[in-house]
Amino acid sequence: MILFKSPWHFDKFKKDEDGEYVKCLGRFVGNFEEEIALARSRPVVVQRYNEQKYNHAANKPSLGHIEEDKANPEGKPSSVMFNKIDFDKTPDDYPTFMKVLDFLHLDTNDKLTCKMNDQYPNDQLMWHVDNLPGNPVKDRVIDNPDFIYNSDKIRFLVMIEDWEPGQILQFGNKVYTQWQAGMVLSWEWSTLPHMTFNGSWKKRAALQITGTATKKTWDFVRVGRHNIKYII
Repeated sequence: MILFKSPWHFDKFKKDEDGEYVKCLGRFVGNFEEEIALARSRPVVVQRYNEQKYNHAANKPSLGHIEEDKANPEGKPSSVMFNKIDFDKTPDDYPTFMKVLDFLHLDTNDKLTCKMNDQYPNDQLMWHVDNLPGNPVKDRVIDNPDFIYNSDKIRFLVMIEDWEPGQILQFGNKVYTQWQAGMVLSWEWSTLPHMTFNGSWKKRAALQITGTATKKTWDFVRVGRHNIKYII
């Protein structure tokens, strides 16, 4: 089932509306502070952009990001994207995070990826398509004859701290700021470029949850609206 427009148009001057390629589904209301503090007190994995080993359905696996780094001579491809912890590995320590996961009704018989991504001031995740290394231009994505859209997989981003000036989320041509803790987004992950940047003076924590959608998952996405609150 596909509830988002697909593929993205790759027109940087076209206006995107919430609900087309990316959608705010509402806000989880709960106490995130203690679990954020616990996660920050523990060892984390530093994620750098050119250390990712995944590949996209439309492209061969990237070997050490050598080609992508060549295409980015004026940038810093080894920049830190965020620090992460896999909160589902110690679920008893993160009951509120796990309530968010349960609420999404993902298929627990299939692989789940459940991370808290903590962006420090100046951390950035460059403009990218999920699982596609390098610059997500149109001819590498939707014009690629080997492109495959996996309609069963879905990804959620839950902002678990209030927005601070200087923090930005951009999905296609839709920009999100001024969120409250608990805001949850989902998007057309196969073709929609997006980026995140923390230009504020404070850390910015978010849950990134990926898995196989069930009917209840799609129902949640379908009826979700920016003004809905989910008490957890």
